[in-house]
Amino acid sequence: MTNRVAITRLSAGDVEKAVREAVALAGGFDELISGASRVLVKPNQCKPSPRHSGCQADGDVVEAVTKLVLERNPKSVVIGDGAIAGYDFGGFSTQESFDTSGVTDVAARLGVELRNLNADQSVEVKVPGALVMDSVRIAKTVLDSDVIISIPVLKTHIRTHATLSLKNMKGAMPGAEKRKSHRLGLDQAIVDLCSVVRPHYAVIDATVGMQGLWQYPDDTREMGLIVAGSDALYADVVGAALMGIDPARIMHLQYLAEKEGKKAVLDAIEVVGESVEKNAKHFLMGFEVFQSRYPDVHIVQGESACSGCTNELVSAITYMKQAGFEDKMKDLTVVIGNASDIGARGKVVALGKCAAGLEGADAHVPGCPPKEDAMIRTLCEVCEADADVVMATMAKARKKLWDDSSSALKQ
Repeated sequence: MTNRVAITRLSAGDVEKAVREAVALAGGFDELISGASRVLVKPNQCKPSPRHSGCQADGDVVEAVTKLVLERNPKSVVIGDGAIAGYDFGGFSTQESFDTSGVTDVAARLGVELRNLNADQSVEVKVPGALVMDSVRIAKTVLDSDVIISIPVLKTHIRTHATLSLKNMKGAMPGAEKRKSHRLGLDQAIVDLCSVVRPHYAVIDATVGMQGLWQYPDDTREMGLIVAGSDALYADVVGAALMGIDPARIMHLQYLAEKEGKKAVLDAIEVVGESVEKNAKHFLMGFEVFQSRYPDVHIVQGESACSGCTNELVSAITYMKQAGFEDKMKDLTVVIGNASDIGARGKVVALGKCAAGLEGADAHVPGCPPKEDAMIRTLCEVCEADADVVMATMAKARKKLWDDSSSALKQ
């Protein structure tokens, strides 16, 4: 792996040419793929979405990458993914995702096996040096692969701020196993997952991106780019920068960089081809949209505010409202990160390590990141709401969503 990441721009809509140029500039597949290689092409096929919506990796990009793989005459090639299982929403059919993205047609045209990883056999794997996930079930197809090429889309995410090459590996966790990563702490669980099944190459579909809460077509962002790199961590840093997101705020990038002795910053990367500066756009993050839905809750984010705290805060506020305590949250100020001038009004709750010792706070939730249950109970205590009712509401809502979508995960 190297720190070189390539950015290319589509010319006259030629996706294959842009992919070939990006992969070549980033170092190519020659040293990665041999005649003995078993290759998994792992596109993000999160949920059925219109072509070119920016929600899932498009068939055009998957086809271009798969052609490059096939030209090296590997032992085997499989295109595979498992659609999202949902945590605070339902799950989806992987086959429908393959169909709507055009990947089903690509596999048939190229004579490559298409595999639903949600329905694959799985193996329980121990995670060395685990942060939160001591073991995890992984689809056998993924474990049997010598080379994994991650093909994510350039997208924001309500919980992790960005979802790119590394988070794309959640598709290796079959079906409802994906929910485990949310329950234990999503950013840290992504690092644990990538300790077991880290992608060997990343090609980011940045032809069309997706911002906010993924509402099509309003949240679709035309970019016309391809990003490629032999180190998925560095490719993701570049991807984040192209969306105008500071990589320091995306904790799974920071955790993984620390674990591998690297720096998840743009200055540590050799960017070739197009420049980040000339092509970056401001993507509206999902948490910003979520925050706008609760005008009576004042959320203050300091410079060090990151996905660790916002991740769990989404659930806490969502289920306090569902439990009927929205009025109790009026004049609530929640502080994340190392904020100094918080402009607080009413009740003040400080979240996480960075906000510890905040002057004027009525309560503090420790942890980096704080746990979901602790956050809910502290917010309820300050707002004089019944935490047990909120916890019960959350459990009931999630169970219904999961039960209602369980059949889709098998498809």
